[in-house]
Amino acid sequence: EQFGKINEAKYCVAVNTGTSALHLTLISLGIKKGDEVILPSISFVASAAAVKYVGAKPIYVDINSEDWLINVDKIENKITRKTKAIMPVHLHGLICDMKKIKKIAKKYNLFVVEDASQAHGSKYFGKNPGFYSDVATFSFYPAKNLGAIGEGGAIITNNKKIHDRTKKLRSWSSGKNFFSEIGYNYRMPEFAAISLLVKLKFLKKDIKKRIKIASIFKKRIKIKSFSKFNDNEKKHSYHIFALTINKRDKVINEMKKIKIFCNTHYSYCLPHLKLFSNEKKNNYFFYGDNLSKKIISLPIYPDLKKKEIDYIIFHFNKIT
Repeated sequence: EQFGKINEAKYCVAVNTGTSALHLTLISLGIKKGDEVILPSISFVASAAAVKYVGAKPIYVDINSEDWLINVDKIENKITRKTKAIMPVHLHGLICDMKKIKKIAKKYNLFVVEDASQAHGSKYFGKNPGFYSDVATFSFYPAKNLGAIGEGGAIITNNKKIHDRTKKLRSWSSGKNFFSEIGYNYRMPEFAAISLLVKLKFLKKDIKKRIKIASIFKKRIKIKSFSKFNDNEKKHSYHIFALTINKRDKVINEMKKIKIFCNTHYSYCLPHLKLFSNEKKNNYFFYGDNLSKKIISLPIYPDLKKKEIDYIIFHFNKIT
């Protein structure tokens, strides 16, 4: 109830993980074997895995070179009679161009499922995830902007049918003396829920701190190869602060020597993982391939102190 309220959504269903949220959502929309779901070339594997769970086929669209999000201009070329949904992923906390995606979905009578696992507190033209779509799903993995003690996930929607079915499915689809269909044990543990109720109070303040740290990074880091977007349209919540560099592994190792731990989100292009596709490398995913080879994430979290931020910037500039 509390999470639905802060996202201005009519309904919210709490589940055990963000992946479960995607899985139940696709089932509730009737997506099944033989159907196709469009998603970006760069995302965590869970986005594609959830599509495979229901027997559907992930259809990939390359990302933009500027904001690293799904290239909306290439979506229509991938739509077929089998396409049932578009799954935009709000990478690193930056929301996709949802107005354009909604327009395309309406034209072809498709569902829109936002993978907002990294977008707690993000805004698009002042609106939360879920405003321009049928459903938005979230993850409360501990490292997220809103992370549980343990794990958790949520489904927000303004559609009562989607809410009712996902709520039943998360708990074995049980009635008083019967089971309406094959369901799942996807309930959110009570302890995770308690921890999230406490942390919800600090979400806005924490995101403000993340935005402030990101602005310092952007101003003082010499390499300006971070994602570009319009601040007047989008509020980036900076679950991750990333940029692209050459010789990434060398930089990560050098930073690690001085106790600065960097990461890569994500060092793979989904269409080229054998698990999810048999597509050979080609120019269709040029930007996804390029990003996966060069992206690096710097430490960013609300409790970073000024001296630690200065330390990160000084050594990153020196090493790169």
